[in-house]
Amino acid sequence: MKDLKEKLGLIKTAYWLGIIADAIWAIALLCPRIFGTLTGSPDFNPNLQFRLVMSIGGILMLGWTILLIWAVQKPIERRFVILLTALVVAGLFIVSMIGYLNGSSENLWILVKCAVLFVFMIMSYLKANNIEKAN
Repeated sequence: MKDLKEKLGLIKTAYWLGIIADAIWAIALLCPRIFGTLTGSPDFNPNLQFRLVMSIGGILMLGWTILLIWAVQKPIERRFVILLTALVVAGLFIVSMIGYLNGSSENLWILVKCAVLFVFMIMSYLKANNIEKAN
């Protein structure tokens, strides 16, 4: 029982890391000044068209944050959400890697964050899958 409780705690931690990361980026995408700070560009001042595109991304990130909050309520039954989130994080890693390879070295922390989240989420999904199969 204690082992199951510990595994469930680890699984929920992956969800909460995703919730926190998505909430931070949702705010950053909706507030260009915060985005500039997070990406190492304090003088970031996008034009209206770029701000509108950022707002769309921010709204989607907010929606994903809410999806993860919903999923963490039943992390085993809704484990597909953490797997899907890991795939999204892998896409964000690729985009960040492209930026890094093209000279955006101040965003190295974003690559590390995405790599850690991806591994943690995949491990969480596999643990949740094992728990479901055991029951």
